[in-house]
Amino acid sequence: MFETRRSPLTEILIVEDDDIIASLIERFLIQRDYVVCAKVATGEDALYKAAEHLPDLVLMDINLAGKIDGITATKFITSIFHIPVIFLSGQDDETTLERATLAEPASFIIKPFNAKDLYSNIEIALHNDRILKKSKDYKGGKIRRIARAALSELDAYFILDKRGRIVFINPYGEHLLNVHRNDIILKPIGKYLTFYDTRQNTVFTDTFQDVIRESLVLGVRQHIAVKMSDNSFRHVVIQSTSIRDSENETIGMIVRMHMKTKSEI
Repeated sequence: MFETRRSPLTEILIVEDDDIIASLIERFLIQRDYVVCAKVATGEDALYKAAEHLPDLVLMDINLAGKIDGITATKFITSIFHIPVIFLSGQDDETTLERATLAEPASFIIKPFNAKDLYSNIEIALHNDRILKKSKDYKGGKIRRIARAALSELDAYFILDKRGRIVFINPYGEHLLNVHRNDIILKPIGKYLTFYDTRQNTVFTDTFQDVIRESLVLGVRQHIAVKMSDNSFRHVVIQSTSIRDSENETIGMIVRMHMKTKSEI
């Protein structure tokens, strides 16, 4: 039998776009002495709140109100933060189950469910996660530290999918590009950033392929300038790191864009 002993500060993130269901889940969790760190209705907000709170577990609906569904959000949350995710879904068709399995959830609960179903699945998931993280082979991950730090650093950070579309931008990046994070979700990064080679005085025709993907192979990219929204240019340093799932398959990348100071140029 799994352990029932746990910290009284076990934090759970609820990702559900039905307010009534989300409130019912929250009420149950509070009754069981869990801490609800946040309730959100979109996959993009789920990723942001996962970075902000690093909860112990996420309860995730699959069909969500935003641009990123629960399955895509789960792939990034489990690969970056190593947080167990339990799917809550009213769909149990073969296609949905196949997609959900690829995201490697800790469990899958079909709606409607009762309090006992929810509690037992949560405790089993937490128990298995404790065992995993006690393993000598477990590594917390460089990406987890980078993504967590991104919320407070004065560098722009982006998480991109394999096609170069933005799934996350940190607060400094929002300020720098003069955008709201939810407005640019799943849009190509090249729509917002144009890079120039300062040695050749030429524009990179494909921001994603020519700069970001190449930095995965070549390492830190220097001698680059970016055109700002006011048409000014800033010298930058670009560094990209692959995001890989448990099968070591690349699902995206995290990109750091550092604005050089005058002393660094």
